[in-house]
Amino acid sequence: MITFDVAFFNVFSKAGAKVTKPSAIEPFQAHFMNHLAHCFLSFNDEDVLLGNFIGDFVKGSDWQKYPKEVQKGILLHRRIDSFTDNHPMTDQSVKRIRPFAGRYAPPFVDILYDHLLALKWDMYSSLGFDQFAEKTYEQLQRRVSEMPAPLNERLPLMLKGRFLHGYQQREGLEWVLQRFSNRLPGQFDASALGAFFFDEIVHFSADFDAFFPDLLHEVQTFQIPAP
Repeated sequence: MITFDVAFFNVFSKAGAKVTKPSAIEPFQAHFMNHLAHCFLSFNDEDVLLGNFIGDFVKGSDWQKYPKEVQKGILLHRRIDSFTDNHPMTDQSVKRIRPFAGRYAPPFVDILYDHLLALKWDMYSSLGFDQFAEKTYEQLQRRVSEMPAPLNERLPLMLKGRFLHGYQQREGLEWVLQRFSNRLPGQFDASALGAFFFDEIVHFSADFDAFFPDLLHEVQTFQIPAP
């Protein structure tokens, strides 16, 4: 198994360094959200991958400034987030961790689900995880010049750290949870959340297994809305 580099840790440190005390979840979405799911759900289309990857950085109607296939990726990113936030099984997972994460529970579930996707990879992909990740790194590298400035600056370190590989391991997941605890206002016990998740992983896994096939179907039938 290919392990993630120490730069995986550094990329989140440097990404988080610019974040001031937040008043909402949004500042964290661009740095810590479910990269693995968004990349996987681009189905090996490089234009869609680019749009899906930059989705959190493209606000309002700015998506219209991009080429059509990249637009599809941006809007697909939004649809994935909306569908996930409103699915009853993800809501169940959110309720499970609400005592630990409070109002930040939804984005934490996204991260936990990326770990579960990595663990269950062979159930959903005929392409091995390492092969998928390496191909994704290459595709993103080719398109870095088209990314919004924050990602353009951050991507080289993310690639050096093999950021997708971090979702495979408990160590990587726990480290990201700890980074959240360091950045969030108020008290947040990342260790307790991590321990609870792994103690109850059978139940979270059942939530995920009931949710992810629905998300796959939603993505496979997605079309850009007519103007």
